[in-house]
Amino acid sequence: GQPTVFGVSGYSGAGTKPSPKNDVNNLRDNLIPYSLTDHIHEREISAQLGREVAFIPHVAAWFQGIHHSISIPLASPLTSRDIRTLFQDRYAGEPLVRITGEPPLVRNISGNHGIEIGGFGVHSGGKRVVVCVTIDNLLKGAATQAAQNMNLALGFAEFEGIPLAARTGR
Repeated sequence: GQPTVFGVSGYSGAGTKPSPKNDVNNLRDNLIPYSLTDHIHEREISAQLGREVAFIPHVAAWFQGIHHSISIPLASPLTSRDIRTLFQDRYAGEPLVRITGEPPLVRNISGNHGIEIGGFGVHSGGKRVVVCVTIDNLLKGAATQAAQNMNLALGFAEFEGIPLAARTGR
């Protein structure tokens, strides 16, 4: 099967042109799906990974931050602990990546320059895992990423000017 990403963004990710997707009154007590197929990010992710990925975006009533629940097919059975260990090993020493056992919350990442990855729920049939990811789309999703890229392009240390101490994981 293909990986499926169920994404929920705060309304700052829904564009600056007034629309129902960034109208606070319309979003109150609501979750709005949009671009259910062929979203630009679906095509970008699929191209980068070299395989088809389904991306189903939604917008919610909070301002900034994104939560993704990602269902990933497993080639062979793994435990939740196995998968968490793979992520911990892969991102060890990455100051902007925090691996947690529980699914991360948007309110804990909002205002921080990083990403939280957690959950690691393996289906009882052992054929898929769901990994949850949160990111602040206005910081790590945009500004922080731009600063990292600029630093590297200009020969500075990757994290120059990025307040790493702000990663509190409230």
